[in-house]
Amino acid sequence: MKDFLTIKDKIFRHEFVVEKSRFISFACQVSTVGQANFFIESISKQHYDATHNCYAYLTDEGQKFSDDGEPQGTAGMPILNAIKGKQLHNVAVVVTRYFGGIKLGAGGLVRAYGKAASNVLEEAEKVQFLQCDLFKVKCDYSYVSSVESTAFAFGKIAEREYYADVTYKIIVPIAKSNDFEKKLIDVTQGRVNAQKIATQVIEF
Repeated sequence: MKDFLTIKDKIFRHEFVVEKSRFISFACQVSTVGQANFFIESISKQHYDATHNCYAYLTDEGQKFSDDGEPQGTAGMPILNAIKGKQLHNVAVVVTRYFGGIKLGAGGLVRAYGKAASNVLEEAEKVQFLQCDLFKVKCDYSYVSSVESTAFAFGKIAEREYYADVTYKIIVPIAKSNDFEKKLIDVTQGRVNAQKIATQVIEF
């Protein structure tokens, strides 16, 4: 598990023209190769009449890129380099090109595909995934205010259950976990403890 930056879970689109060729770029958050392939196939089907549908993706399961008929190294690799240059992870980008009749040359293609990918990733909303501890906290109703204020100071509340007591599931970034546990004991005079039940990478 590791912390990583990615883009919001939606499809982002950007378009520009170079020497009459239209470059339409699409970016999406993906966590598996299967999700990446589904996204790529869906864009390619929507733009079946395009001259090229080039792509790249980078996930925990691996990375891949395709020039889709463009000269080798002029499309897929620049797209992948744009993803890495933005320090993003779990991202797929498809750049669709409608040829305008003017050849760009190898250098021009590298610049155009790199720019197309970079632009859509620049405009995409970013989200951070952090290694977090998931805590279970059970307390009397008299400590609700103290528990919740501590939870919000160090992390966020995932669940609340109200019965004879109140039971919380609280998410805290690993870097803050020890301080959270100490603060919780302090504000409740040692009467409430946090039980760590899992460690996960979570959008935060």
